[in-house]
Amino acid sequence: MAIEFNIREQVLSTFDYVGLPFPAFSFQEVDLPNLGRLGRALLNKDILGRPFFDTLKIGDYEFPNEPLLTISNRNIIQETIVVGSERKGTVKEFITADDYSIKVEGVLLGRKEYPAIDADGLVRLCESRVSLPVENDILNLLFGVQEVVINSYGFPPMKGQPYSQAYYILLSSNEDFFGELVNGPGAAELIGL
Repeated sequence: MAIEFNIREQVLSTFDYVGLPFPAFSFQEVDLPNLGRLGRALLNKDILGRPFFDTLKIGDYEFPNEPLLTISNRNIIQETIVVGSERKGTVKEFITADDYSIKVEGVLLGRKEYPAIDADGLVRLCESRVSLPVENDILNLLFGVQEVVINSYGFPPMKGQPYSQAYYILLSSNEDFFGELVNGPGAAELIGL
């Protein structure tokens, strides 16, 4: 007996959201995409910050079934109260932009058994305690994210879905920090020698 399933229905039942497969196209002028570019093109970027589908590889693990990505960021703002002024409110000063927060949501699917190999690979990835390279068109090209660290992960229950396992991973973008090497006259005094 063959098992038939619809990936869109699986994602909808798990996350209550399914994005359009190709948001760049309108419903009136649907054209088949070039299959050589499928999953590696910027056709699916969402300027409003909604989740979207795209291929994703973190470290050596390539995620199956095109997981949903949600990318967010916030600015660090210092608010200062102005005392003795008739001005209402506070003075806001931009300090810096925080790291990107990235949520990865997906479903691992097995044919006739639990997807143990995919789940084991995902757990090993999530237990790594180092910064990992990420390959994803949206993260790399649009946001400039080349490395991520894994903050947390989980495997929520699946309601009546045999041979499948939902997962989520919370990531933060990471950039290498390089200090400046001080040479020349006075360098010893600068570093406390």
